[in-house]
Amino acid sequence: MTENVGTSKSTDRRTFLKISGMGAAALTMGSAPLQAMAASPATTSDADPGAVDDLGEPVHKTQALSSALGPGPDGEPQAYFFIEGNATTNGEFGVVDLRTKETVVDVRIAAGRSSQRTMGVSPTTGDVYFGTADSGELYRYHPGDDDVEHLGKALDGQRIWEIGVGDDGIVWGGTYPGGILFSYDPATGDVTDHGQALSGEQYIGAVRQVGDEIYVGTQPNGRLARYSPATGEFVEVELPDGPVDSKVNSIDVRGDLLFVTTGGRTYVRDLAADAWSDEIPSVGGYGVSPLDPETGSSVYVRSSGTIKRYDLETGELESTGWSPNATPESWAWVDLADPDAPGLSLALTYWNSGRIYARQLEAGAGYYLQPSLMGAGAQLVSIGTGPEGNIYSGAYLSPPGMGQWDPDTGEHVLLNGTSQIEGFGTFQGDLVFGRYPQGRLYRFDVSQPWSMGTNPGPTVQLDTYEQNRCQSFVELADRVAVASVPVTGRHNGAVTLWDPDTNDVEVFRGVVENQTPVSLVLHDDGLLYGGTSINGGYGIDPVTDEAKLFGWDPETHETVFEMVPVPGATTVAGLVVDESGHIWGLAGGTLFEFDPSDRTVVRSIVLFDEADGSRYGNEHVLLIDNGRMFGVTLERLFVVDRVTEEMTVLYDGTTSIEGDGGVARHLAIDRYGDLYFIGLGTHLMRYQLPEDTAPPTVQAQVRPTGDVSRGRRVVRLSASDDHTGVAAIHYRVDGGAWETYRRAVVVGGAGDHVVEYRAVDNAWNASAIESVSFTIVD
Repeated sequence: MTENVGTSKSTDRRTFLKISGMGAAALTMGSAPLQAMAASPATTSDADPGAVDDLGEPVHKTQALSSALGPGPDGEPQAYFFIEGNATTNGEFGVVDLRTKETVVDVRIAAGRSSQRTMGVSPTTGDVYFGTADSGELYRYHPGDDDVEHLGKALDGQRIWEIGVGDDGIVWGGTYPGGILFSYDPATGDVTDHGQALSGEQYIGAVRQVGDEIYVGTQPNGRLARYSPATGEFVEVELPDGPVDSKVNSIDVRGDLLFVTTGGRTYVRDLAADAWSDEIPSVGGYGVSPLDPETGSSVYVRSSGTIKRYDLETGELESTGWSPNATPESWAWVDLADPDAPGLSLALTYWNSGRIYARQLEAGAGYYLQPSLMGAGAQLVSIGTGPEGNIYSGAYLSPPGMGQWDPDTGEHVLLNGTSQIEGFGTFQGDLVFGRYPQGRLYRFDVSQPWSMGTNPGPTVQLDTYEQNRCQSFVELADRVAVASVPVTGRHNGAVTLWDPDTNDVEVFRGVVENQTPVSLVLHDDGLLYGGTSINGGYGIDPVTDEAKLFGWDPETHETVFEMVPVPGATTVAGLVVDESGHIWGLAGGTLFEFDPSDRTVVRSIVLFDEADGSRYGNEHVLLIDNGRMFGVTLERLFVVDRVTEEMTVLYDGTTSIEGDGGVARHLAIDRYGDLYFIGLGTHLMRYQLPEDTAPPTVQAQVRPTGDVSRGRRVVRLSASDDHTGVAAIHYRVDGGAWETYRRAVVVGGAGDHVVEYRAVDNAWNASAIESVSFTIVD
């Protein structure tokens, strides 16, 4: 799939450079080594924001994590979907008639963009309830209506993570981050907060009424509890093997049996005996089907990739021979009014594109539908530069694939089958990248056609080491170092040494105890330097206070040192090596310079004096291109002069649109030296830099001449630039503060004096620092 946007370029005006998080240290040229300066706030200047191109949405998807099956107004079987929106597009609610295969309702909701598995059908009215996972809004749809009813926010400060409707029509829901159980009474419109189910559990992802009690499943430790509305108490129900996964996927009750799915298995509990009685292995998807209406004594489950019949009386598991390419989200028995599929068929929904599958089990008649739904641009979570200088985009939970932007053709190409890509790097001329949630590592030969399974070929997964977000890649001599975030509910991210030729991995967790490495860069001294976040996987609170900079030896596998470069910062990211071997990084809105030779912070520059709301800081990026430092942090694209510490904001969203969607995240550079970032949540944006990479020339004249003189000296500075013109001349006297040259510099006072000077053009190219020295005598 391609999308024609933007403009093409025909000449390569300079070699593109690698950036932090992409592999080696950035190459630089231009100025002489910088002098140490005291910590200070950055000064700012106004500048033409430049040409910002909106290149559109690299990935479009229809993601329906919330779905249900139920009767329409005339008893016809219908499928209901809540489809993910994005930062500028609200979520979508769709209704599909399974008989006509038509989408009969397709609307944008009033507030909210995303969901988890948060949809339930009332057994008393047939009304459909669902909630949003980003804003905690609750909705109701009455079959036959042409729109949904917005019931408002369920609980302030909480996101809705699950919805289930009780036998009496009371709506029960679970939340994040409080792990709270709540209820909604349709008769009164009242919402009741029943409190946190289990201490330490931030999510409730499964809710089901069982008699007079409500069963809930939690994250991040995959526990089960039951709640008594009469007493208001939660009681934990121990699973047969204890918690076996970070979450409980689903809870179902069929007859006198309770089915709890977690960790790829479904436990069966005899409610009458109040004891666990069986286990169904290798389960995929969410829960079991309703009772077979013909027998009343069996349900169906997806086990080992096949739909199987489970006998409630004997526990026998028997294959139906039906293996749909989908893990069930919801189940129902439906009458398709199809003579080839007489009677009732077993139907299921799937989250990818809202696909619907059904089968008349006796006749073997199949049914498949990918309904017509609007979908939305996929939220981008990462961008990176390929070895050939194309720009690659990873999108949130994106089965369609990842985007590839070619600046020559001006087209997005969809590389299918990748899902959510958290980070990119290079290895021996190939592109390497990491997929969430498996922590899967891929290698792609960009000189050959894309073919998932072949190019990229075999993979290796890090989720077995409790790592699932691979965000930073650094090429070593024969391996790749990978920094990763741990799975839900765990601390101690890892540095992994991966051999892409063999897929052998060595995983080193806790290189900084109870922190997560999020940025890596290789130094000439042989060490990997890394920055951390205090956060672990989702669903667990940090247990440390300040993010760190560390050095790690890839040969001895030891952490050589760790230190706090910016007190109070919760992330340290965007690491890059400059031309003098110093390391620069971002701690939220603070830029810092680190000298590896004595392991000290040379200086800190406050770019933006505001809180850093990033969890991991991986969207904070620095790069150095022809001596110029560009970066993205706190949702702004900027350039900073490392000599004067002057910072210029190039893009903050206000140049083209209004609202929060216009902010900048992540940063990459193409083979022509143009900058790319994520804007509007789902769009790839390009900031076109001037083609000028040549520094201006600067001269100094001193009067009177000679090395030694009496009285004052007058220094006149001038500069020229044949391309974009001279923007400023800077100077300082005797190691003082840098100033902008406006008139001749008069130096007085007996003794030795040094005047340093340099010029900057309108493309931020700077000449080398030069100087004149002289002595004044009385």
